[in-house]
Amino acid sequence: MASSSKGGAFLAGVALLPVIAAIGALVAMVLGAAAGWLGGLIFPQVFERLSTLLFGENAPAWQIGAMFGFVAGFLRASLPKRR
Repeated sequence: MASSSKGGAFLAGVALLPVIAAIGALVAMVLGAAAGWLGGLIFPQVFERLSTLLFGENAPAWQIGAMFGFVAGFLRASLPKRR
């Protein structure tokens, strides 16, 4: 019986890892949106040119930051850590 409870705990931990990674990506997206908004206030021409280059039209700076934050959140969770 002890081995089945250990196996169940392991499976629950494995099932919980994608949920934790997704929550981390959403937190990174919110932080990226805040950083993009602040960067757009300080450097409006840079974000205007960047959005024109990437999307072909103007996108708000906070959306660009949110996009980069979301992608970086998943990359941070999936890439191995080097020492």
